[in-house]
Amino acid sequence: MPTMEIRVENGRADAHFKEFVVPTAGGEAPSPFELFIASLGTCAGLTAAGYCKSHDLQSEGLKILIDVERDPETRLASSIKMQLVLPDGFPKERQGALVKAAESCFVKRHLYTPPQFETTVAE
Repeated sequence: MPTMEIRVENGRADAHFKEFVVPTAGGEAPSPFELFIASLGTCAGLTAAGYCKSHDLQSEGLKILIDVERDPETRLASSIKMQLVLPDGFPKERQGALVKAAESCFVKRHLYTPPQFETTVAE
């Protein structure tokens, strides 16, 4: 059984998995690249929240601001910068560890050791 099914209809490619549908590139829907950036940011956010929970620190109000710079010729991302906006009163001595936790997210680790890609036609 596939992990996810992408259905192309009406000029869109929507992702279907579990009980969810994630629309892309149609009307108000995000583009696939925006979803990629969102997955990096939300993964970092969840990883940071997990760090906070395991150290009894407040994570409510934590934000991650993302800035993407693109190569003007290729339009590929040349730099992705994430900035953590910490909740009020977050301990200064824990900030470095929180950044390290956010940087270790599972999605981002896939970019360091990318998987092999294979596209075939179903029989």
